[in-house]
Amino acid sequence: MLCLASRMKTDIRTTSIDQQNIMTFAYVFSVTLMVTFGIISNVISIDTFRQTSIRSTTVGIYLLIYSCCSLFGLIMLVCRLFQLIDSLTYLPFFFICNVISGLASIFTRICLWLNGFTAFQRSLLSFEPSYIINKFRSRSIALKQIFCIIILIFLMHIHELICRVTLPDPVAPGKFVCQIKYPNALLILNQIFSTLHIFIPFFLHLLSTCLILTSISRRRALLHRTTYWKQWMKEFHTHSHLFVAPIIAMVCTLPQLVLSLKYSCVDISIKWLLRLNTSANLLIYIPQSITFFLFICYSEVYFRTFINESIFGKLLCLKRNTNNKIFPLTATHTQLNNETKLRSKMATNKSHDNKNTQT
Repeated sequence: MLCLASRMKTDIRTTSIDQQNIMTFAYVFSVTLMVTFGIISNVISIDTFRQTSIRSTTVGIYLLIYSCCSLFGLIMLVCRLFQLIDSLTYLPFFFICNVISGLASIFTRICLWLNGFTAFQRSLLSFEPSYIINKFRSRSIALKQIFCIIILIFLMHIHELICRVTLPDPVAPGKFVCQIKYPNALLILNQIFSTLHIFIPFFLHLLSTCLILTSISRRRALLHRTTYWKQWMKEFHTHSHLFVAPIIAMVCTLPQLVLSLKYSCVDISIKWLLRLNTSANLLIYIPQSITFFLFICYSEVYFRTFINESIFGKLLCLKRNTNNKIFPLTATHTQLNNETKLRSKMATNKSHDNKNTQT
């Protein structure tokens, strides 16, 4: 199984010479654009979530760590593009293949799980306080959960790190490709893990969001004396943005899972399948690139914190206030006098023109 950058390089090398520069530009431009956008989005998100009003909550801690992991994963993705350099020697290629690519895969999966557990922590806020609920809401428990998630994901990727190999490129002599060569037993284990990494966080997110809607609907149905299901549908429309993150994560990760289950080994001569696999691997990084839009834009509280407390929010407000600057009264008075004189002068010239026309 070829890795992402090796798929790109193989596609470029097996393309006609006059199309190779176009293919190289297309791959590098698309990855660079997504990574640049993602770095800006995650830096702004980190600046927002590090504020005391947010990071003092368990949900804020999860979102802060999620943004940091997303940023690190995107940096690892752009580092993988160095494998496209033909002059790259064996040692740096080996390091990128066995370390950088492995870390990129690991942090992508960590982000999926943190996404699901963020929704779980948010759902706990909608329940009545109790000893167990308060235990799970505590910051110390949240940090322990995050640590356990990271360690667990690393352990579930040991087989992948071991099976990554750097081999001579069969298409271009003297060059290298990065592959993952699983034995049959480890291939089945990898498919099981890949399925768990996608579906468990997705269903955890959906379940947590439904619990939030259920708790809110029950209280408001009693308060407003309406039917439960009618209130539930109303809350569903009001809080539908909570379903955006899990749906986008599922849509972006499911194609890669389906292709990996159906085509564990891709023939490089089948261009459409090779490019489809490459596109599916790039789709995985989209949720990590739009952190700001997933968690801040749709939240009134987080967006207010971004505008009022974060560095980038304050700079944005300063820029907007500068563009809409209100002049002092004396300056405004002077401008009005100048405009009045200009208009009277234009009216005088126009009357002279009319007289000359009539004569």
